[in-house]
Amino acid sequence: MNTETAPKDIDIASFEEKVYLISDELLGILKELSRDNQKQINSKLIADKMSKSESVKKALADNSSATTGNDIVGLEKIADTVIEKLSEIVPPHIIENLSAIKGLSNNKGVPGNSMDWLDSPVGILKKYIDSLSARNKELEDFMKQTLGHLSAIESPLESELSSQQQRFREDKDFENDLSQYINKMRDECNTYNDINLLKAAFLGKIENINRGFEKKRERDILRLKETETTLNKMRERMNEVKREADAIRKKAEEIEIESYRDSLTGLHNRRAYDERMTETLANVGRYGVTASLMVCDIDFFKKINDNFGHKIGDLALKKLADLLRERLRKNDFIARYGGEEFVIILPHTDIKGALVAAEGVRSYIAKSVFSYRNQRIPLTISVGVGSFKNGDDAAVIFERADQALYLAKKSGRNAVKTETDLTAQYEAVPHE
Repeated sequence: MNTETAPKDIDIASFEEKVYLISDELLGILKELSRDNQKQINSKLIADKMSKSESVKKALADNSSATTGNDIVGLEKIADTVIEKLSEIVPPHIIENLSAIKGLSNNKGVPGNSMDWLDSPVGILKKYIDSLSARNKELEDFMKQTLGHLSAIESPLESELSSQQQRFREDKDFENDLSQYINKMRDECNTYNDINLLKAAFLGKIENINRGFEKKRERDILRLKETETTLNKMRERMNEVKREADAIRKKAEEIEIESYRDSLTGLHNRRAYDERMTETLANVGRYGVTASLMVCDIDFFKKINDNFGHKIGDLALKKLADLLRERLRKNDFIARYGGEEFVIILPHTDIKGALVAAEGVRSYIAKSVFSYRNQRIPLTISVGVGSFKNGDDAAVIFERADQALYLAKKSGRNAVKTETDLTAQYEAVPHE
């Protein structure tokens, strides 16, 4: 008889609650460290803070759960949710293997221990933390270089100041000497009765004054050259600092732009969508402008992944992104909301105009050709449309459009439904 203990069935609800709790605690710690402007964020610092959390201690008190074959679907859902939560704060260029993580259950050799499901998200977090540390190090190096340049500039400035002070003293001495010579010449005018002696005395004094002027001119020319040399060095140093500052600023702008882009499709990401929603809602409330929201979803996207692999699924997402850009207006805002779901904000468009636009997009995509190894792969979308109303918040308008999307899928997919269809459906249901 086999005396080995059978794996304990995992309590999916309990495990999901623990994963959410630990994920929220981890995200909170990362945000706290970011607000505190920590120069070095490392795993030890995070682990110390996690170890002090009573909620984490309680969640980890029972960590003996192991997965069985029947639990894989539940674990995959949990892992996908954790990854989506991480995606909200981790820049898109850091996340490189989300599709591979999400499709783990479709691969051979599915891990038997539930902790293995967290390996890839933890790896993503480590990359994010490492990138923060690298950026902090880069900024620190730039500041050191800048301070070095400023120190190099400070030295010639001090030298120039000292030179100017010396020049002021010499000019003062020259003025005093000149004044003494003039006083002596005045005295000699009163002393000498012989015109020849007076003339000789005057000529001698004038010669001395000329020699003084000549020496002063030579010193002034020398100082002028020294000043020009100092100014040229300072100009070179300042230009060097400016070039480095421009390079850092350009890189910072590129990183900022990347943080608003989805790395796979090149469309705007969830962060950019949230900001544009806030802006659109403000315009609707302040100026009464019209706007609509489209929420679309690739039909049977899981089948594409299952039948052709996740690389082809990624190509399908890219293809859809290209088609949306081709068919929609330049001022329409397109973003990847998450997974195979996309959102489009249509400014200055009422619900009727949005319906026409959505039907045009749906038809355009349905007629497109998407193939792999000469095999055509069906690519269609279902679309839900909602309109912005004064007093809405982002969640309310999205919920209406998302419910319309659900109705479109329920009606057979490759279809467009609006919030008006939701009202009509509700009114058609008999009430007691």
